[in-house]
Amino acid sequence: MTSRKRPSGSQGLAEDAGSQSKKSKVSTGETASKVDTNGDRYWEISKMRRVTVSSFRGKNLVNVREYYEKDGQELPGKKGISMPVDQFSALIRLLPDIEQTLKQRGECLPRPVYSGDAGKSDDGSDEEPDRIASPSKQNIEATSDEESEA
Repeated sequence: MTSRKRPSGSQGLAEDAGSQSKKSKVSTGETASKVDTNGDRYWEISKMRRVTVSSFRGKNLVNVREYYEKDGQELPGKKGISMPVDQFSALIRLLPDIEQTLKQRGECLPRPVYSGDAGKSDDGSDEEPDRIASPSKQNIEATSDEESEA
């Protein structure tokens, strides 16, 4: 089994500094979405990485995945994650804590500016993220009521 350690010494440090500057060249200001061959909207987060909103068996999914090029086409790779909307929502709720932890470690992240109706519900009012209990919690509450009556 081969080792994937970086070479020690000044040469390795120079390579590390060069790779950090490449990472900072990724444009985070561009928010224009595109449509892939399946008709799904996606946003590029780096050259070969994207976030896609798709559906599978009637469920909406948010995919963060690496892509590779084959025969002139960009195809999804194995590296990535597909999250149902409830898991993506849980991730969104964790972002303030993640941002604070990164800030404590010396990283500074730009705050997003939301525009349009992204935070509005169909009736135009602001959505309340915690107003609807998850189906599993409702099920537990219903089950516990049934047991207490017996």
